[in-house]
Amino acid sequence: MTGALRDLALMLLFCAAAGLIYYFLLPSGKLSQTAKSVLSVFFLLCVLSPLFSFLGQELPDFGAAQSEAGTAYDDVFIEAAKKTALREIGAVIEAYTDIAYQIELDVHISGASDIEIKQVRVTFDAAPADSGALEQALTDLIGTAPVITAREDE
Repeated sequence: MTGALRDLALMLLFCAAAGLIYYFLLPSGKLSQTAKSVLSVFFLLCVLSPLFSFLGQELPDFGAAQSEAGTAYDDVFIEAAKKTALREIGAVIEAYTDIAYQIELDVHISGASDIEIKQVRVTFDAAPADSGALEQALTDLIGTAPVITAREDE
């Protein structure tokens, strides 16, 4: 605690010295009034900075337990990411084949708030002609190998 008070006192001393030098170098007039206002805000933030850091340490960690609002917020981003991924995956598939298909995505938000595509499953009505090239193109797009299957008639 003593170190923190010493650091605060030194910071205020240096801020006051810098502000005094700045104050004497300013010309008079409207520019001076604006600069004085800026200096006042600067000093106020310097004085309140320990309070901000203290409050920042006391805030609960919301990353561990998600609230219902956080979950709903995440769901909106996941759905938007799914729509974008479906559109991009569909464009790649349509460049390789015109066989009807269905895409299933497994998407979630990681602990670092990144949206990750865990798995992509593409089911075709019939086997595509060049499934190896298609699979490679999809792997290049999404970063993971997709599961490509063809429906079997019963």
